[in-house]
Amino acid sequence: MKNLFNDERVETWKTENPREWWAFQELNENDELRTRVLAAILNERPEDEAIDEIVRFAEALEGRQRAFRAGTVSAPPGKGERRSFSITVTRMTRMRKADRLFFRVDFGTSYGWSGFFDTTNPDVVEKIAKLRNRAKPITVVGEVTRRLYEFLVELDSRVTIV
Repeated sequence: MKNLFNDERVETWKTENPREWWAFQELNENDELRTRVLAAILNERPEDEAIDEIVRFAEALEGRQRAFRAGTVSAPPGKGERRSFSITVTRMTRMRKADRLFFRVDFGTSYGWSGFFDTTNPDVVEKIAKLRNRAKPITVVGEVTRRLYEFLVELDSRVTIV
């Protein structure tokens, strides 16, 4: 069987996306994200959701490394925990799935964990859109619905900004 990692498409992607390739290599060999990213690369689908997920994973790894260096690392809240968090917004993207329009907000923390949440709340979207300095932390209240990895979480859609 041919080694897919030596495929020309994979080699090109590695060269063009070194940070994402590093994150890909950090995933467990049995992680389904590895399979989905490899399929997206081989099928030349740069807009595939798996590519967005590996970008998010790379950002989370970088945030974790910064927190380790700063000595501020701590574990994220557990699944089901609802509380306030100090975050910095790294990206807000307009998304569509089926007939549903929403915004996906990616964020980081100074504690070495990061995450995202989907929202249709116009107040949340407006406040984030009006942020002049995205490096300045804001406080949100949300519930952890999934811990994708030990340092990457998903919050429920009922996030509010305080």
